[in-house]
Amino acid sequence: MIGWALFISFFVTVCKSDEIIDLDGNNWFLRDGSGEFKNLRAVVPGGVYSDLMRHEIIEDIFKGYNDNATKWVPRRNWTYSTTFNVKQDVLNSDNVNIVFEGLDTFARVVVNGKDVGGSNNMFVQYIMSIKDVLKVGSNSLEVQFRSPIEVAAALEEEQDKQYVVPPKCPPGEYRGECYANMIRKMQASFSWDWGPAFPSVGIWKKVYIESYQESKIRYIGTEITDDQTNWYLNVDIYLANNAKGAVNGAVKIDINGLTNTVNVQAKPDNNGEIKANSIFTVPKTTVETWWPNGYGKQTLYKLQATFTNNQGETNSKTVRVGFRSIELVQEQLGSGLSFYFKVNGVPIFMKGSNEIPLSILPEKGHHRSLIETMLNTAQENHMNMLRVWGGGVYESDYFYDLADEKGILIWQDFMFACAMYPTGSDYLLNVVQEIRHQVNRLRSHPSIALFAGNNENEGALRDNWYGTQDNFQTYYNDYIKLYINTVQTELKERISPNRIFLSSSPSNGLKTINEGYVSQNPGDYNYGDVHFYNYENDPWNSNIYPVCRFASEYGYQSLPSLSSWRKVTNDPEDLNINGRFMEHRQHHPEGTSQLKNMIEMNLKLPDETSADYTKSFVYLSQVVQALAIRIETEHYRRYRSNLNSAGQGHTMGALYWQLNDVWVAPTWSGIDFLGNQKMLQYFVKDAFAPVIITGHINDQRTLEIYVVSDRLETIPNVTASIQVFKWDSFNPVHTENITLDVSPSESKLIKSIETDEFLAEQNCGSKDDAKNNCFFYFTLNAPGHDQVAPVNYVFPAPLKNSNLKRPTVVLKSVTQVDTKPFKYYVKIGTDVVTPFVWLESSIQGRFENNGLLLTSPATCFEYTATTDDIDIHFINSVTITHL
Repeated sequence: MIGWALFISFFVTVCKSDEIIDLDGNNWFLRDGSGEFKNLRAVVPGGVYSDLMRHEIIEDIFKGYNDNATKWVPRRNWTYSTTFNVKQDVLNSDNVNIVFEGLDTFARVVVNGKDVGGSNNMFVQYIMSIKDVLKVGSNSLEVQFRSPIEVAAALEEEQDKQYVVPPKCPPGEYRGECYANMIRKMQASFSWDWGPAFPSVGIWKKVYIESYQESKIRYIGTEITDDQTNWYLNVDIYLANNAKGAVNGAVKIDINGLTNTVNVQAKPDNNGEIKANSIFTVPKTTVETWWPNGYGKQTLYKLQATFTNNQGETNSKTVRVGFRSIELVQEQLGSGLSFYFKVNGVPIFMKGSNEIPLSILPEKGHHRSLIETMLNTAQENHMNMLRVWGGGVYESDYFYDLADEKGILIWQDFMFACAMYPTGSDYLLNVVQEIRHQVNRLRSHPSIALFAGNNENEGALRDNWYGTQDNFQTYYNDYIKLYINTVQTELKERISPNRIFLSSSPSNGLKTINEGYVSQNPGDYNYGDVHFYNYENDPWNSNIYPVCRFASEYGYQSLPSLSSWRKVTNDPEDLNINGRFMEHRQHHPEGTSQLKNMIEMNLKLPDETSADYTKSFVYLSQVVQALAIRIETEHYRRYRSNLNSAGQGHTMGALYWQLNDVWVAPTWSGIDFLGNQKMLQYFVKDAFAPVIITGHINDQRTLEIYVVSDRLETIPNVTASIQVFKWDSFNPVHTENITLDVSPSESKLIKSIETDEFLAEQNCGSKDDAKNNCFFYFTLNAPGHDQVAPVNYVFPAPLKNSNLKRPTVVLKSVTQVDTKPFKYYVKIGTDVVTPFVWLESSIQGRFENNGLLLTSPATCFEYTATTDDIDIHFINSVTITHL
């Protein structure tokens, strides 16, 4: 259900006069400032786009050109209104507030005709006293929103009187809105290179009225440290202010059979907060350790805090605690510093992705099914970290709760991205309120691994992305004011010193700090984390990729499937790759030409006049993206325990860009807007497997074969099989088996082969031509033939030059094997080796594996439906695509 996230982590016990009046639901009305639209039924939590679509005043904004057609919507002022009833016992309370968990973004709140407060930040919880304006019986409430576009423009005009804070507008290809950096709102809602401009307006989270006599618990914040024998749990309880002055009472805190009680006699401190603190000593023998996905269990313990005032009135909240330690190790290594995470004392290679907002309409990002799809996929794909990117939103409580349960560590950016930002006193005060609320809300989650100040702004300043070099000192001073003096200062007031904070991503870590928080070269491969993109060179050539400490962003575009495109347009002309509609949806400058160029580096596109050109382009774009990301990911994993001759390496993280989508368009995602997995997502599962066997051909044309393990124990007596296949036969022309013990947390070179000479010796042809006739194929099996790692392969030449044979690929049979959920085995037959065999079904669901290289006459694909609406003729829903 939309917007119920507040009560996922925190459960409220109501006693005596402590009451909640829930204002969520459809008892709301919407009108615009011009008077054109009046008394439209509205839903809260929600937003104006959702409500206008519900009334068919605007069409589905995700279809066609409706992002252009609805540009008038955020340029108007909108008012949400409702009525609610209040009983006398509520008014008998000393404190009565209206609480908005999220207002997007500029609003005045009016109760019974009286202005009771306003908002100017999408990421802040607003609590407004309304006791003096309420009455017994029916009361009126209006939330009057101003256009975010108009407000941003006015703020930019004021800023310009001092100096420009760039960029003013996004690139023209984004088809976006200007001045997003002037306001505290989802930056991507004004457009991005992967998304449309839908600057939302609305009450996007819960709203309710609370009443209490003296105080109640607002937040529970926890910090955990440890030594050899004990965990030390530091608990901060933040209490609501009392309109009558001081708060008097006691807070009782319970966890796992341990209880502490803290007496409270306090007025708000200089931050306007009342805080109670307690420290628990928890013997390690009495609790289980929380581990990231793939390393152990994710045991969580309930911590309950109960406030009782001197009259015996009580209020309780609960959070879940995971006992774990995490540190970022930056020690002298080669010609720089290491950069890796230790969890519970164990160095862990971070595998994962970057998460953009789950929906461009923020209220829809709270849908549980959407959150579950993304985090289930992350868990199943062996991920242990997601980066919540800084141009979106701080996600819902349910998102972080589920990350806790699944062992997905969160690299949490603060919401600043790809821009300079103003630093006037009002703006900085706004940021302070944001940091306080979000850090208090998030810090108890064991999944929160670190906080980062921004996305790419250090690099943007140093490398002059926005023409700031001529006035560098001014923008540098602003950078320090915002991210160091404000964000970092506020953060460190609330967290323990051992918490990890990076001022930017990417950054050079400690080197960045030593160079005044803006390094001379923020992308130095010898330090910190790196964002790497290269659209000019062959993406299937692993030698183009950096040997860095941690890759926190990297990626390539692809197009979603034709079935997804057909859900957003009914016009066949729109499916022309070079047509107006595709150009409209391609926001990345020169993105389509880059995609075409990358495809043609390795594969053959049909003539643009061909009837199959669009289908081929879509399919081949996914092939290129999938294998490129697999090759790049395995490149980083190969260097997990190795250094090159330049002292680079010991790479300990790979977070590809990007996990999800916000509309149907060419983007970097592995999961498209409709929830369909692209070929990339299937390949990522193999690339992130706990153990892999992988090969690459270096610049000297030597094939190097590695076994890489993230496991913490040795796997003995494993057989690595290195085979050579000709494209025209299922029988390998060469097989070599190597027996080895797979060492824990290591990347090991097990074989080097002079590629062209070796293939010529296997009768693949002459030394110059052998690479076009054969390829390498790897397996890794334990005794008994149990698979230890996914199969893998290396193509020694671009496939466009290889002598592939035209296959006959057929669907041989479909066998239903289960009903809850519906599961099928789909058997595919081929008469020759066939790469990148891609299966799709019109029935909602997914295959267990896909995009396979077939090296035998028959291969079984497992399919699981995610719907109960199954056609008995499932076999007719399956389509097959291959090279």
